[in-house]
Amino acid sequence: MDDCIFCKIVKKEASSYIIDENEDVVVFLAFEGHPLVVTKKHYPNIYTLDDKSAAAVMKAAVKVANALKKGLACDGVSLIQANEPVASQDVLHFHMHVQPRWKDDSVHIGWELNQQSPETLTKTMEKLKKAL
Repeated sequence: MDDCIFCKIVKKEASSYIIDENEDVVVFLAFEGHPLVVTKKHYPNIYTLDDKSAAAVMKAAVKVANALKKGLACDGVSLIQANEPVASQDVLHFHMHVQPRWKDDSVHIGWELNQQSPETLTKTMEKLKKAL
């Protein structure tokens, strides 16, 4: 993709702070100061991701999470992966944020957890099983 900033970083056409890479992914620091694991092949989102790349992303995320814990002594790590603008995906190239977390930091990730009835859960389960 000619206008994709992540494709430009993969091709070394844009500057970045690369901390790791292999044949499938590149890991660099985002402007917020946390690593992103980015597929080298352009996939717009998780719906188009192949199994090999998906496994490579997760393997790299585990490696980076351990490096954050050891290198920055963070209290925890959040993995964040968004798809489509409504879910806050701002670059339409598959990537996973590996966010270091500290007790009482200002990062807030969450949603309301509403208890659902067994009937509602059963209907949702059936729809998803059928879609698989």
